[in-house]
Amino acid sequence: MGNSQNPVTIEEVYEQYFSVIYNYVYYKLLNRENSEDIVSQVFLKVLKNLHLFDPEKASMKTWLFRITDHALIDFYRKQKPGGSFDDEEAGFENILSVDFDEEYDRIVNPKRRMLLEALKTLPERDRMFIYYKYFLNITNREIAQRLMMNENTVSAVMARARNKLKLILQDQI
Repeated sequence: MGNSQNPVTIEEVYEQYFSVIYNYVYYKLLNRENSEDIVSQVFLKVLKNLHLFDPEKASMKTWLFRITDHALIDFYRKQKPGGSFDDEEAGFENILSVDFDEEYDRIVNPKRRMLLEALKTLPERDRMFIYYKYFLNITNREIAQRLMMNENTVSAVMARARNKLKLILQDQI
């Protein structure tokens, strides 16, 4: 079941992916203590289940993000029961909860402030897709795998989200 031909050690996984996972969680929570707790839980789960990792089913990065997303979902269930996207077709729980007002105050660059202001007006689902695509540089295929969606659906949602953002930014200029 696991990767018996080319075993991966927890040290290698930690070294290669810790900062990516930490930044991903921190961006969502904007809270250092909670981020550290969740990242610790993620790597503890990875340590316990590394022998189950199967590179034929998913890449290490996809596997780690799936574990991380589940840890975030558990965190949000404990914090705010019943959260969901405003779009019914989403079919999955709200796993992107960023306090854009707080983040806005941290940004000094006027162009970045304008972008963040525009992002605040988008529905949460659209923000999530833009975050995955442009902040994490994840391909549509990886987004589809992560969210268990059809790749064509991801492309369509992404195009609509980009168009909405473009219209908002044109109105601000």
